[in-house]
This record gives sequence, structure tokens and C-alpha cells, in this order.
Amino acid sequence: MFQPLTLMLGLRYAGARGQRSFASFVSGFSTIGILLGVAALIVVSSVMNGFEQQLKDRLLSVIPHAIVTQANGKLAEPEQYQSLFADHKMVVANAPFIRAEAMVQGPRHLTGVELYGIDPSNQQDRILQRLDSRTREYFEYLPYGLVMGAAVAQNLGLEVGDQVRVTVTEGSRFTPLGRVPSQRLFTVVGTFSTGTDIDNQLIISRLEDAKRLLRYAPNQATGLRLWLDDPFAISALPALPEDLIYETWQHSRGELFQAVAMEKRLMSLMLALIVLVAAFNILSAMVMVVTDKEAEIAMLQTLGLSRVRIMAVFMIQGGFSGVLGSILGFALGLVTCLNLDAILNVLGLNFYGAAGGSSLPVLLLPLQLTLVLIATLLLCVLASLYPAWRASRVHPAEALRYE
Repeated sequence: MFQPLTLMLGLRYAGARGQRSFASFVSGFSTIGILLGVAALIVVSSVMNGFEQQLKDRLLSVIPHAIVTQANGKLAEPEQYQSLFADHKMVVANAPFIRAEAMVQGPRHLTGVELYGIDPSNQQDRILQRLDSRTREYFEYLPYGLVMGAAVAQNLGLEVGDQVRVTVTEGSRFTPLGRVPSQRLFTVVGTFSTGTDIDNQLIISRLEDAKRLLRYAPNQATGLRLWLDDPFAISALPALPEDLIYETWQHSRGELFQAVAMEKRLMSLMLALIVLVAAFNILSAMVMVVTDKEAEIAMLQTLGLSRVRIMAVFMIQGGFSGVLGSILGFALGLVTCLNLDAILNVLGLNFYGAAGGSSLPVLLLPLQLTLVLIATLLLCVLASLYPAWRASRVHPAEALRYE
């Protein structure tokens, strides 16, 4: 148990500057190392969290969270399966949906895209929510209207009002001249932008127009599209009848999020090594301090200070540098995160292009911040444990033999 005497001695040793100043020099730089390491870990982790959340918001607002379909990729009467999710709280909405590979031909060249057929009257569709009111109106009422990813339109040199030819092989038919793919002229009524590679891959048409293009039956679609309250809780979806299957975003985009998560973990590990090196510096500085103060330790023992309290004195001394560096680094990291854009502007740095916006995304997670602070404090205390134990094992007779 810490007593006022042990606390006084520990803090006195921590602030002392004796003749052997190298130990104090190492201890001071250890404090600075921990401060910078904790601050960098908080800033980088928060920015990576922001990028990950931004990617989730932009990407998962466009691609289907889950599709209920059959093994052949078609589903008859998709509306009859809506009752399966009526009482499931995680499924916030569902609607028939069509998906197909297509080729789009513009004035410059043609390119491969993914065609989505959606119901323009569905107000809960997050794709439609990204469009302005004028584009939504044209898309809903204009036959064979097409909304394109901004990058697709730019690559093809298209503007609103231009006509493009959309060709699909799924609705092809055989003629005396051979197999002819299904094709149709569409009018570009608008574009959308997510800031991801989806902008270079996706075009959207009305559900009925996509059915005609693909020669689907009136009661047929690719499947029933589901919007989930938490897209990462795919495993909580209810079981389906034997002839139905789920196709989720994890099948097509899961590797991207896994790569982002792996990058975030590796960056955090690299920055955590800075804190680890600083903690080892505390250990080495403490070992030198204990060696230098063996005579004082012996005199304290002869005055009646127990080994436990000797150990407490040096744990306070060693932990002081770590605690001070951790708290200051934690505060510096928070202040930097909250004013990151202003700091970058002052330094003349611009990372906004990589963020796809006017500012870097920052997401502070209280649990993560608490974990960083507690782990750093614990590491610093553990680093002072061995030198403190070594101080408690000093034998007064041997230490005072030549004094």
C-alpha cells in the first residue's frame, strides 16, 4: 500500500537531477517518446476510423446489403417473400431488384458496367436519396431514363440529356444471323457520386425498363433487395426456405473492408511500437537509477523501510514518467483530432484529395481511446516493475561495505 512517505520519496526521485544526469536525460526522452507515441496513435487511429466509416456510409448506401434470390439468379414473384422480413427489426426495408452486367456505348467509346434496376417510387431507397429532386423526378417519370455514376459519365463524355446504348447478353435471343444481345437506347437523366470505385462501375435504370431490356417476365426479378439497420449483422438474418439463398455485400465487397481493417491494425501496431520503445527506455533509465542509489536504498532499509515500500518508491518514480507522458499524449491527441483541419491548413498540408472531400474524416471512439490510455499506463507500470523489484533486493551490508 502506498504511504505518504513512499509517495514523497518516489516523486522526489522522479524530479531529482543528480550528478549522473544521463539517467534523467533518458527518462525525459522516454516521457517525450510516450507522449508522441500516444498522440500519434490516437490521431492516426481516429483518421483511419473516419476513412473506414466514410467508406461504409458511401459504399453501403449504394450496393445491396443483401439479396434474396435463387441459385439461377432469378426470383419469381419476389413480393411474396416480403412477409418473411415483416417482423424482423434488423431489416428496415425491402423491394424487388434487378442486377445485370451490361455494356454502355457513348460518343467516345464503350465500357462495361453493372446495371441496377430499382423501383423509383420507393422512398426508402438510399440510392434515390443521393439524387437531387429534379433528377429523381425525371428518373421516375421518363421512360428509359438512366442515372450513371459520375466517373462513368465522365469517361464516356456524356452529359444530362444525352442518349446511350445499353447492351446486355442476359436477354439475348437467337436469330437467323446468330445470337443477338438485347440492347436499347437510354437517356441520361442525371449522375451520382459516392467518392468510391462504384462511380466508375454502376448505372441505374427503372425496374420496369430493366425487365424489358433483360426480357424478364412481369412478375420476375433478380431478387428481393434488403436494407439492413446494421449491414455488418448479416449473420442475424432469418433462415430462408430451401430453394432461396442470400447474396450479401460481403460476397462482392467484403475483401475491400477486410483490407481497410488490416491496414488500420498494422498502422496501430507500428505506432504502438513507439510507445513500447519508450517504455523500454524507462526500464533502462530506472535500472541506472537503482544502481546509482544502492547506498541510499540501504540506508532507508536500515531506518526501517520495508522491501515492499522500497519497491513502491521506485515504482512511483518509474511510473511517473509513463503516467505524465500518457496523460499529456492523450490530451495532445484529442486536441489534434478536434482541430486537425486547422492544423493542416497552418502547416500548408493538404490530404483532402485522398479523403474525397473538403476535410479529413475523424471518428473518435471512446472505447478505443480508453483502451489506448489504459494499455499505455499499464505498460509503463510494468516497465518499472523489474527495476523496483531489483531495488527491493539490495542488501544493506553489501551496499554500505565501501561507504
